[in-house]
Amino acid sequence: MKLEMFSGIWSTLVGLLIEDGQLAIGALIALAITWAIAYTGDQGRDVSGWVLLAIVLALVVANLYRAGVSVRARVSSARR
Repeated sequence: MKLEMFSGIWSTLVGLLIEDGQLAIGALIALAITWAIAYTGDQGRDVSGWVLLAIVLALVVANLYRAGVSVRARVSSARR
């Protein structure tokens, strides 16, 4: 049971990161930005986690929006 759950989670993550290259590239850029912020000093280290969270949330919302637009376009073209 646990193995099936982990394999499902793994396949979902692989699908998100490999099949959707923009999300993976955005995640790497987000890590680079927060890494740079963290090395600016103590204040940078304090906010770097929040910056990473905000960037990743923005990436996920943008990806969901783009997927929704794509699906809506496919559905409307299938109805014609």
